[in-house]
Order: sequence, then C-alpha cells, then structure tokens
Amino acid sequence: MVVFTSVFIKNLLEEGNVSDLAGSFTTIYEDRLLPESYIFHLSEILYKKRILIDQCVGQQEYLADIKINRDYNQQIDSILVDFQATLLTEDEALYLAALEKDIQSIYGVERNLALRQVSDDDFVTAKINSDQLISQAADKLNKLSEIQLSVGKELNDHSQKIVAGNSILTRFETAILIIMALVINALIFGLVSSRSKISQRAHLN
Repeated sequence: MVVFTSVFIKNLLEEGNVSDLAGSFTTIYEDRLLPESYIFHLSEILYKKRILIDQCVGQQEYLADIKINRDYNQQIDSILVDFQATLLTEDEALYLAALEKDIQSIYGVERNLALRQVSDDDFVTAKINSDQLISQAADKLNKLSEIQLSVGKELNDHSQKIVAGNSILTRFETAILIIMALVINALIFGLVSSRSKISQRAHLN
C-alpha cells in the first residue's frame, strides 16, 4: 500500500508538472515570441515612415505618398490590436500605452499635413516633430523588447525547475520500484526456503 500510494502521488505530481510545463511553453510562444515579432514589425514600419517623410521636400511630395503612409498606419493599428490581446505585465501595459500615445501624436502631425496647407518652413518643423515622436516610440519599443527578454528568462528558469522536479520524482519512483523488487525477491526466497525446510522435516518423519 505504501508503494502504491507513493507511485500514485508521484504520478499526480508529474501530471501537474507536465501541465504547468505545457502552459509555460504556450506562454513563451503566445505572450513573448509573438510580442517580440510585433515589436520588430512596428520598428520596421516606423523606420519606413521616417524615411518616407524625410525624403519629402515639401507638402506636395508628402501628399503624393500619403496612400503609402496610410497603409503603414493601418498596419501599425492592426499590430497594436494584436499586441493588446497578449498577456501583458504591468510594465508592458504602461509602455504599450505610452507607445500608443506617441503613435497617436505622430498621426496628429500627419493629419495636419494632409488637411491644411502648410509652408515649406512649417513642413520642415512638422518633419522634425514627426522624427522626434518616432524616436520616442522607438524607445518604448526597446523597453518592451527588454521586458520580453526578462520575462522570457523567468519562464525559462521556471521550466527548468519543473524539469528538475520531474527528474527527482522519476528517481524517487525508480528507487521505490527497486526496493519493491528486493522485498518481493526476499519474500519469494523466504517462502521457498520455508517450503524446503517443511519438506525436509516431512521426509525425516
């Protein structure tokens, strides 16, 4: 009964650890690897926006490429929606909110360039403002990327502890089985010896 109970409890613990480990792998993929890909794509799109605006000498050139820029904005909005759907830490939520604020400010500068006529000097000022806002957004993305690495390391350490715990449980089960085999062997040997002695005594009678 002791052996049976020990093995049963070990199996329950192992099942829980396997489930926990599976959850850790899911979290690493859905809430760490995917956000890191979102950060990469956002950085890439912001860089393209910066290049697009920097290459424009005046408002008319910007308006000629405005459809491309609006496509970039749609991509950014879509990625942000997916990012918000992931499991966010407290720091992630703060930096993501700050990032969205910067991006809305960028959109505001671009709307002013599209909705009203501006002089070349005003356009240069708008370019500078847009560039500064994109730099601020890039800083937020770097912070978010650092969080992915930090939380990912914590999840990896947690997974390693689960694996180590399962290894200990497996060794414990092996030890129990060895002890059980020795006990059974001793019982069988004792039973055979007892029957042999009984047979010898019966022969003497």
